[in-house]
Amino acid sequence: MTSTAFTTGAGGANQTIPDSDVEYWSGTATSTNGSGTFTPGQPTAAAAVALFSGQTAFAHTAGGGANNASWDPTVIVNVPSTVAAGQYTGTITHSVA
Repeated sequence: MTSTAFTTGAGGANQTIPDSDVEYWSGTATSTNGSGTFTPGQPTAAAAVALFSGQTAFAHTAGGGANNASWDPTVIVNVPSTVAAGQYTGTITHSVA
C-alpha cells in the first residue's frame, strides 16, 4: 500500500501533510480463507511503517486456488505543527500483486 500527501486548500507548503507522516500497520488477520500461510506485514503497532513508498500489508505463501485475508488496519496521520488548520484529504491505496 502507499499514500499520497494529505492536503487542504491549495496544497501549499503549510497546507500539506507529507506521505512520510502517514503511518500504517495491518495487524493480524481477522479472517482467512484458503490454504497456505497468511503473514501480516506489520502485526503490531511497534512494526508500523510510513507510507511514502510501497509497503506490504499481507503476504501469502504456499497456497493454491482462491485465497483471501481480511484485516482491520490502523492508520495514523501525524500532523506537523507547521500546517494550517483545515480539512485534509489524501488517498491510501492497497494493491494486489
